Order: sequence, then structure tokens, then C-alpha cells
Amino acid sequence: MASAIRIAAESDVRADSDVTGADEAEVSSGLTEQSQEPVEVEPGPRSRRRLAAPALIAFLILVILIAAIVGSLSAISASTSSDSAARDRKLLDVASSMAVNLVTLGQNSAEADLSRVIEGTTGDFREQFVSAAEGFGALLTEGGVESVGEVKSAGIVDSNDETATVLAAVTSTVKNHEAPSGEVRVYRMKLALTNIDGTWLVSNVAFVA
Repeated sequence: MASAIRIAAESDVRADSDVTGADEAEVSSGLTEQSQEPVEVEPGPRSRRRLAAPALIAFLILVILIAAIVGSLSAISASTSSDSAARDRKLLDVASSMAVNLVTLGQNSAEADLSRVIEGTTGDFREQFVSAAEGFGALLTEGGVESVGEVKSAGIVDSNDETATVLAAVTSTVKNHEAPSGEVRVYRMKLALTNIDGTWLVSNVAFVA
């Protein structure tokens, strides 16, 4: 009887052992299958920062390039404006000087007065004074002419790097045999200027109303 009970107990233990082994095998198999499935891992904060860094650097480079281009364009524009302003100042100086020279003449300084006009003119306009040079002094002496001019105002009508047009309001005090005390004359001159090898010269003058 005792022997039969011991055999039954051993059978139950073996059965329990078989069940437990089967359960462990199923669990192990389940774990293996789960471990074979791909696992998606979300990037952590540090990974996200590493991914964002190249994009941020590219953006900053783009901003720097745009700023450099805008700065260069502004510098070019400022330089162009500065060059134009300097050119226009030169034009006004040349035109004003010529306007004064044309009406500042004297019987005792005729040759020097005419030379200043010839030096500041070009083309056919210059040739007119060259042709008149021989009898110019005698003409002033004959009339007893002394004239001193002054530019009251001058302005640029149009200008570029090659040509320009300037209007000048000019007065002169003229003394001669008929007006020994002098009389004031008023002129409005339209002067055309041409850039000849970097030097502005007057190519024509017209008296306008």
C-alpha cells in the first residue's frame, strides 16, 4: 500500500514537471518571437538636437549670405550715388567757370581772357574763338571794353558720364566808351558739356530767354 502511494506521488511529480517544462518552453518561445519583432525606438532629446544642428547651421549660413549680398548691393548703390554727386559738382564748377570767363573780358587782358575760353572749350565751339583770336584784342581796345561777370545760380538739366547740360544765370558789369560808369547785364546761358578723356569741356553755349 505504501509502495503504491509512493509510485502515484512520483507519477504526479513527473506530470507536474512535464507541465512546468511545457509552460516554460511556451514562455521561452513567446519571448523569442517577441524579440525577433523590430522595435521602433523614438529618438531622445539629444538625438533630436543632433538632427536639428545641421539644419540650423545651414539656415545661419543662408542668413549670413543674404546679409552679405544686401550689404554689397547697398555699398555699390552708395558708391554709385557718391560718384554721381561728385561728377555733378564738377560739372557745375566747370560750367560756372566758363560762364564767368565768357563775360569777363578786358582790353588790357584780352589775350589771357580768350586763352581761358579756348582752353575750356572743344569742337566747333572752340574753333570759333580760335578763329577770332587775331582781332579780338583790337576789338576790345577799340570799344574800351571792361567786363566782369558773376554766376548767380546754376543747375544741371541732365547729365551722364559722357555729356551734360547746365543752365546758368549770369550777370556782368560792362564798361565801355558808351557806358563808362558801367551797366549791369543779365544773361541765361545753356551750356553743353562733353567729357573728353576725363576732362569736362564746353562744346556749345546758347543764350536763352
